[in-house]
Amino acid sequence: MKVIGINGGNGVILYPFRKYLTHNFEIRSVFHTPDDIQWKLNFGDIPFHRTIVDFYEKYMLDELVYGKIDIIIGAPDCGHSSILAYSRAKHLSDPLENESLTFFLRSVAIVRPTLFLMENLPKILEMVPLESFQKFFPKYKLIVHTLPVTEWGNSQKTRIRLVMMGIDSSLPEELLKKIQYQLSYVYKVKELKTCEELLEGLDEEDPEFGHIREDIDDIITLYGGFKLSLREIQKFWLNHPKLKRWPVNDKKFTTAPGVYRNLENDYPAVARKANRQFNHMGLQMSPRELARIQGVPDKFKLHFDKSEKTFWINKGRVAVTKTPPYQIGRWFYNQLRKVEELWTLLKNT
Repeated sequence: MKVIGINGGNGVILYPFRKYLTHNFEIRSVFHTPDDIQWKLNFGDIPFHRTIVDFYEKYMLDELVYGKIDIIIGAPDCGHSSILAYSRAKHLSDPLENESLTFFLRSVAIVRPTLFLMENLPKILEMVPLESFQKFFPKYKLIVHTLPVTEWGNSQKTRIRLVMMGIDSSLPEELLKKIQYQLSYVYKVKELKTCEELLEGLDEEDPEFGHIREDIDDIITLYGGFKLSLREIQKFWLNHPKLKRWPVNDKKFTTAPGVYRNLENDYPAVARKANRQFNHMGLQMSPRELARIQGVPDKFKLHFDKSEKTFWINKGRVAVTKTPPYQIGRWFYNQLRKVEELWTLLKNT
């Protein structure tokens, strides 16, 4: 079986398929690190490509040498319809002008995999209706879920995502129906956990584990140029033990994702790559804490180099937050394994 990632980030959503992964084509520079060290920690020598040109060259080579690609998995850029984009530009952009999304659409059309999965924001369907996606994928049966990620067993109760899957309609009818059935229902891969449960055992910093934060006396920007040291921010949180969100009086910033704190006995807020997220102790969320919230298993490694501390902390946060929660990829893998005929077919291609 051969799987490729198209805009698969640093591989969280691809991780369950790592034994079958042949390439990941990621054109967003934010995910790339020197010598692709973050990628190699988890995927070894599986190629991590940077450009669309790489796709045409490498895919054509694989098609000739190794045969058909069976599955495409990816999470194209969702900035076109995110609240963060709206808070900055005060309007949403056209998704079909987004290079990351159009690259995914073209890739499926060219490769014609047996199956594909695309994760994105539900808002995209308001700008590109499902009927339009069906025109992009005329030879596929589409299955769409627009659900809170809690339905897959991730604890971010306010995070709602779109999962669109396509099944090659030329498959034998009985097999097609079996796959449709498996992908049409969602279940919890893991049980939901509070912040306290998710962060269990992460008391002492461990840089090699990705559990590291900026120095407590570092100064960061909160809203519109307003700056405080992390020590001052922690003091504020501890003096307001029930407050979840930093108070904002300036109306210009009320639509921004915000500066927030996860409370110990509550479920976590949406994990983001920004450094303005705090735990119940008033400390910045480390990359590993965010990974736990995103469902990323502890065996997924995060690179750290103390000589460039801030750079690698930020890269760690990007690796685990600018991605679908891990449970979505795990669910997809589990459901395909339940269709024995499909699994046999793919493994023998």
